[in-house]
Amino acid sequence: MATLKEEAMRLQFLLEKGHGDEKVHVVFVEREAAERIANEAKGFQKPKTRFQMETDDPAMYSRLNAAKDLWYRVVVNKSVAVDLMCKRWELEPEEIEALAADESSEDTQTLGDA
Repeated sequence: MATLKEEAMRLQFLLEKGHGDEKVHVVFVEREAAERIANEAKGFQKPKTRFQMETDDPAMYSRLNAAKDLWYRVVVNKSVAVDLMCKRWELEPEEIEALAADESSEDTQTLGDA
């Protein structure tokens, strides 16, 4: 991790090379970490705003990403799109079990047809 002096030299170099109008974000890593730790000790936690899901299959990742992109294209307001997607996922456990059972029986039928 670079020090402030090293970053200052790098920024000076970039400034001299004509990059002076580009936007930058300077972060004091240790200060921010100390603030976060102090806030967590006081019981404050920054609300999470990122959802991450790992798949075992690149094709499944592509399907999920394409579906998400479709929602974002059709419903231009991202907050509304995410809310609608979430509502579609909010099922009772019994409904999820029924969907999984239907999927399993379809897989079994497909294997039996082969």
